[in-house]
Amino acid sequence: MKFPAAIDGLFRQLTPIILLGVLVAIFAEPWLPGAAWLKGQFGELAVLRLCVAALGLYVLLLWGESLRLHGLLTGVLQAFRELHPQRSTKAAEAARNPKARLEAARLLIAAMASADPSIRATSLHNLKQLAGVDLGEDLAAWQRWLAQQDAQAGR
Repeated sequence: MKFPAAIDGLFRQLTPIILLGVLVAIFAEPWLPGAAWLKGQFGELAVLRLCVAALGLYVLLLWGESLRLHGLLTGVLQAFRELHPQRSTKAAEAARNPKARLEAARLLIAAMASADPSIRATSLHNLKQLAGVDLGEDLAAWQRWLAQQDAQAGR
């Protein structure tokens, strides 16, 4: 599942706050408003159970994110294999995946917004090889190119 950039960014920003909140809830449990009610309704370990459930949910979200990133990175590697096909025809056939090429381009375009000049330069170099065109360092031009490629691929 692909989240919009705003939700993805919000998830990354809220992560430390949520984890600190769980930590505070565990250690400050006797002084939490409503803790007595929770204990009365759900037992002595209610707050601890809620914290464990929150952490379990968070681990599941991280697991899903790791699967998503694994798929993206696999697509990037496949797209780069297409640029330099192996001797194996099976590997070369697997690398000819237009979706993987577009995902690789999407990641490289996103990396061009990095504050690190070496990341921007490496991303631009690889993007030019992958795309077969040179649009320079203009991020907006690359985003327009990607939109055109997406339209042609029927996304």
